[in-house]
Amino acid sequence: MCSPFSTASNPVAVAASSYRRTLNTISLQGPLTRFCTGAAPRSLVRSVPIAAFLASAALVAWRDFGSIDAADWLPYAVGLGLVVAVVALSGAAFAPGRVEAAGVAALLALAAWVAISVTWSPLPSLARDEALLTALYALTLWTPLVTLRDAVDRRTAIALLVCVLGALAIATELRLRFAAHPADLYISGRLDSPVTYPNADAAFFLVGFWPAIGLAARRTWPALARAGALGLATALLAGWLLAQSKGGAVALVVSALVFFAICPARLRALVPTLVAAGLVGAAFQPLTAPYRAGDTELTATVRHAGAVALVLVAIAATAGLVYALVDRRLEIGRRAHRLLGAVTIAALVAALAGGGVAFATSVDRPGHWMAKQWRSFKTLPTQRQGATHLFALGSNRYDFWRVAVKTFERHPVAGVGGRGFRWVYLKEGKSIETPERAHSVELDELSETGLVGFVLLAFGLGLPLAVVLARGRRSLTTAAVGAGGVYWLAHSTVDWTWTFPAVSIPALLLIGIGAAPATGRPLPRRASIATGVVATALALFAFAPPWLSVRYTNRAYGDPVGAASDLRRARRLDPLSTAPYEAQAALARSPDDIPPLEAAVRKEPRQVELRFALGLAYLRAGRKVEARRALQQALALYPRSEDIARALRRAR
Repeated sequence: MCSPFSTASNPVAVAASSYRRTLNTISLQGPLTRFCTGAAPRSLVRSVPIAAFLASAALVAWRDFGSIDAADWLPYAVGLGLVVAVVALSGAAFAPGRVEAAGVAALLALAAWVAISVTWSPLPSLARDEALLTALYALTLWTPLVTLRDAVDRRTAIALLVCVLGALAIATELRLRFAAHPADLYISGRLDSPVTYPNADAAFFLVGFWPAIGLAARRTWPALARAGALGLATALLAGWLLAQSKGGAVALVVSALVFFAICPARLRALVPTLVAAGLVGAAFQPLTAPYRAGDTELTATVRHAGAVALVLVAIAATAGLVYALVDRRLEIGRRAHRLLGAVTIAALVAALAGGGVAFATSVDRPGHWMAKQWRSFKTLPTQRQGATHLFALGSNRYDFWRVAVKTFERHPVAGVGGRGFRWVYLKEGKSIETPERAHSVELDELSETGLVGFVLLAFGLGLPLAVVLARGRRSLTTAAVGAGGVYWLAHSTVDWTWTFPAVSIPALLLIGIGAAPATGRPLPRRASIATGVVATALALFAFAPPWLSVRYTNRAYGDPVGAASDLRRARRLDPLSTAPYEAQAALARSPDDIPPLEAAVRKEPRQVELRFALGLAYLRAGRKVEARRALQQALALYPRSEDIARALRRAR
């Protein structure tokens, strides 16, 4: 079978050939061969595609503020799609296991299903963006499965991921200490950087926490590497506390239970875990102080929190070095190992029992206390409460979840369409918030894509994660990888972190690394060509056109003279988007802004912002009858909007 990419003038084919030649000619001898106790040069080259995904996630987080806007991550998706095509067509890709491949296929099928839902989604352009995001996630999961061959490759990739996430955590803490305006990195007393959403910041950091612990506990690693891993683990954990994410805390506990349940070297892993947790816990007051600070004290407390976090990293690295040196010389027999394990379990049980007794004795009426906490959980407090956000239960999640469940009950098979939850919540929600998602990846799929989408998601994530957890019973580092995947999934269950590529790309890479097969069988030629074709098609014909459309639209704002031609190109490249029509309206004078807004409303008649903008345009032009009609339709889409109600009163 002849490959459509075989021509020497094709850049993808040239890159694929170069990648293959590099792997075939690199020497297995030299100063790097002791790295990770194996053939490091080849392992490092095989990790290059994974490094490209990690670099993209880091750039989205650091440069684009963790944006969920497709225009910000689509250019990276174009490049990553071509990276996957290069790997597949190089002839150096490996065959994934059947279960893992089925997981990737399920994610691709989910992307296709979300794309089909464009036909019934109330927000077609956003449904398309969700389909493209899911396709990018499928490529992310696929890449480690076909690039990593053995345990050395996997450990190299894990170390790379931990270094990238840990380095960004330390860079964030350095900014807190030395930036000119560190208070700008906070919102409501919580760290809001680099992802500009505190809960997503916490998830971004904690995805790498358990892998870092696994590396710190690995006895055969060099002492300095283990010390560095423990320092990075502490930086990541401190980043979570700076963000004060309750969802992160719950997911961290769940992942800890999984980690220590399956890890074959749980006692060895317990030491670095306790060091990191003990240090960060001891610094609880200064790390959470910005939450309690007033406006005049905020900058000083933020600087102090950053300085404390950096000191913790240094102390942890020193403790990690001591632990690694002692661990090399300390041998524990099987009997002592079993005894220590029993003591640890007994201590855990005693701590849980003691906590239960303390709760029962300190709370006069536990049932009434639980009812009060439940009422608090269901209501967002009107002002900041408590000494830390971690102990403030109030939020609007209950209302988000209520609407999502009701939506699923009405549309159980296919849902309301991709990204349709926002449209439903504006009509049926009770809070003042206007959430984009249901703050739960499972409820997002059930409400937006129905049982079909939920089943595909369950297979797409569950199959590879099950492989990782099964392998984790035999390997410390794989158990740590599995715990990282469990953390991300548990956090995504109570928040909308799935929608942030900066968070989900590292997590899916981690799951793929843990599930990568050790057989080293080459990917069959037909599968290689098919993968290359699919990846290239996604890059050039799915990811690129909407991104280029946004570029032309943005250029029109900066160059009104050539705006007409730029907006024509933008409309041709992305027929679903209303942005070019909105730009045309913004650049026109009243009443010439009305026709493009009418065209935009015809494209997405259930988007409240467009109805509102059209009503205001009619109002400026003195066409009060049309203004009332448009504003009434907007108010029907968002009955709680005071802005729309005020505009409607002006139109009477």
